[in-house]
Amino acid sequence: MSEYNKPPVINPIPTAILAILSGIVLVEIFLFFGFHGIIGKSGVAAERLFLIKNYGVPPDLANWMFETSNFSIDYVLRFITYPFVNLSSLSVVFAAVLLLALGKMVGEVFSALSVILIWFLSTTLAAFFYSISATNGQILVGSYPGVYGFVGAYTFVSWIKLRLAKNKNQSQAFSLIVALMSVQLLFSFLFGTGQFWIADFAGFVIGFIISFFVSPGGIKGVLSILRS
Repeated sequence: MSEYNKPPVINPIPTAILAILSGIVLVEIFLFFGFHGIIGKSGVAAERLFLIKNYGVPPDLANWMFETSNFSIDYVLRFITYPFVNLSSLSVVFAAVLLLALGKMVGEVFSALSVILIWFLSTTLAAFFYSISATNGQILVGSYPGVYGFVGAYTFVSWIKLRLAKNKNQSQAFSLIVALMSVQLLFSFLFGTGQFWIADFAGFVIGFIISFFVSPGGIKGVLSILRS
């Protein structure tokens, strides 16, 4: 498990993170230049609403799919495409900054395939949990469940490093998620930002759990550290 302690290389951005970021930014670029051939001439707001309605994950979608046994590709793809559609350009900027920062730190330890798996499973499963839990009717879009998946992976790496260093205060590895969720819940309470926090927290938990299996050495390596 020496990968956890190797010194970071100067300014590497993992290719997997750049690929994910490119997908997010590309959608935003298309929005500004317009999908005129698809929905006619309209403003960015109308085009964004079109993407939200057609590529986002509505509450109860998962329940409806199971109840009707309707697993059409159009519905399944929503769980994959929604993180590339954001509510605003500002949301894209914040997501990009967090994605690059967290992705760099996670990518220094995890393989490119592991990074992709963390993103994919965090976003798809977070959308599933949101779809069966949310009650406010708000369609889920945004890159943050995937970003929180990387928060989970980063928390895992920090925790393992503290464990290897025999640090007794291992709870400090969870300080980032505590701070982020506290701010998000405060904003949700003050400004009524909805129940997206369900997907974000689910993304964190999933990213953390997946890291046990896709980290260097896999689950056997992690168990070896925990037993030492």
